[in-house]
Amino acid sequence: MAIQILLLNGQGLLLAEGDETLMSQYDPQQQLIWVDITGQHSQAFFKQHPDFGIDHLYFEEAQRERHPPQFEEYGTHSYLLTHELKDREEYLLLERSQLLLHVNDHFLVTQHLKPSISVSKVFQRIREQGHLDSTDMSQVCFELMRQIVIDYLAVMLALEERLSEIEDEIFDVSTDDLLAELIAYSSKLQKAKRSFSYHEEILQQWLRDDSHQHIKMDYEQLSYLYNQFERLSSRASLYQGLVDSLINGYISVSAHKTNRVMMTLTMVTAIFLPLTLVAGIYGMNFDNMPELKWHFGYFAVLSLMAVIVLSGLWIAKIKRWY
Repeated sequence: MAIQILLLNGQGLLLAEGDETLMSQYDPQQQLIWVDITGQHSQAFFKQHPDFGIDHLYFEEAQRERHPPQFEEYGTHSYLLTHELKDREEYLLLERSQLLLHVNDHFLVTQHLKPSISVSKVFQRIREQGHLDSTDMSQVCFELMRQIVIDYLAVMLALEERLSEIEDEIFDVSTDDLLAELIAYSSKLQKAKRSFSYHEEILQQWLRDDSHQHIKMDYEQLSYLYNQFERLSSRASLYQGLVDSLINGYISVSAHKTNRVMMTLTMVTAIFLPLTLVAGIYGMNFDNMPELKWHFGYFAVLSLMAVIVLSGLWIAKIKRWY
């Protein structure tokens, strides 16, 4: 488990950054704090600091693979489970991870199993800026959500370019790897669309009810996030339709190529089958076969075979088999 902390004064000015040792300097009445926890075993931290009112079981439950984004309000804080992108090594596959936020006016606690892209970027931005743009931690919550949206949009645009490349590659290179890549995109886009829809529902709930006690984003911020997740959901649907079309196109192209190969093999078989018949007849070596004693028999049979081959090719050309 790794812990990073940003300690700020009541006006949002950055006072210090460090690890868990900064908790000894934290005054809940006068200061703001952002505690970021990477890793699984954080029970000891929450037991040692019960003022946060956070149960570690929230995090354990949130790590279920199919757990959807979720929002709950408690007496001391609001609980928000959101999905963000994993690291960028294979980001086009839209691999997601859970990011858990516990937020009220004075503190923000973020939890994630592995290093978080959005947390790292917002953490670094506040560190360089030296202050928050507001005097409560809801602003940081908004910045995290906005960063998640920005990262998803960047990946969606990159995915659009990749799908355009695949559209051209299908006619030139039809490999199983290409089909596997398309099937992976279809599955991930379906999951991403489901996640975006859950985010839309949460933000719609916030827009309808502005009486939330702990998350205090304004209407403009909520509208921005709602519109962006709606845009992401639309793009996911659009790209999934395109991926399905590409899969069907790939299968059609592969089937066409297979048919061409089978046609060629059939044509070769049809042409050479009579030659096999002729060779079989003259290979029987019966004594009473006049052609065996004929001086020009060998050349006559070869000529007959050549006529058969040329006739077969001519017929195939007329029928446009090649």
